[in-house]
Amino acid sequence: MISFTLSAKPQRIISLAPHLTEQVYALGAGDKLIATVDYADYPEAAKALPRIGNYQYISLESVIALKPDLVLIWQQGNQQHLADKLSALNIAVYVSKPKQLAALSEQFVQLGKVLGEPEQGLALSQYTQQQLNHLAQQYQQQRKVSVFYQMWHTPLRSISAKSWINDGITLCGGENIMAEALAPYPLLSEEWVLAADPQAIIVAQWEFSHHWDNWPQLQAVKYNNIYHIDPDKAHRLTLRTLDNLKQLCSMLDKSRKKTHSEN
Repeated sequence: MISFTLSAKPQRIISLAPHLTEQVYALGAGDKLIATVDYADYPEAAKALPRIGNYQYISLESVIALKPDLVLIWQQGNQQHLADKLSALNIAVYVSKPKQLAALSEQFVQLGKVLGEPEQGLALSQYTQQQLNHLAQQYQQQRKVSVFYQMWHTPLRSISAKSWINDGITLCGGENIMAEALAPYPLLSEEWVLAADPQAIIVAQWEFSHHWDNWPQLQAVKYNNIYHIDPDKAHRLTLRTLDNLKQLCSMLDKSRKKTHSEN
């Protein structure tokens, strides 16, 4: 969503979310970025950009002082109030609010137009949709695999159907055991996971498997179906999301074959 009409191709862009920073580079406008936020570390060139805040706090004064002609904001990052203030100052604001996996291809088109790179935006959108369609054709109709997605370890946190990450699990032929939770990122206990007995556990940090091996009765433990994925690829809606989905689909396919071979 763009809140202000741009009269020319933006030359001074501030990105206030890691996934938006990645998308700007993917669209060929990375040389126009003048600042970003903590954890915006991909591609390599992004690491050299000045930092003006993080998920919890953005310095409005720093944004204004840099005199941007476009600010990219992530609505889910608690930045809507900032967007309103910038719009009141006649600073163009693009608000990203992805809620579904399909938003990735749509956003490339929208952001491509905003950045003055419509052809690149359309090309990336078409490529993204082709890749998603291919994965859906390959895996979505396969025998279902029950999945526990561990987003965080302490406290134990997962994702529900309200998170676009759930769309990826479904795309790969998985069934998220927390899909019906009311919150997008629900908290839960180990006991809940034990009762659900998922066939696969996906852990979104390299170093935390939450000691699931302590419960050998779990199907995921019995069949060695505990997998780790890169949280940056998994939780940022960018081109790298496609790499993550391919890995996720492969993991669930391995789980499918191992668990169903004995049933």
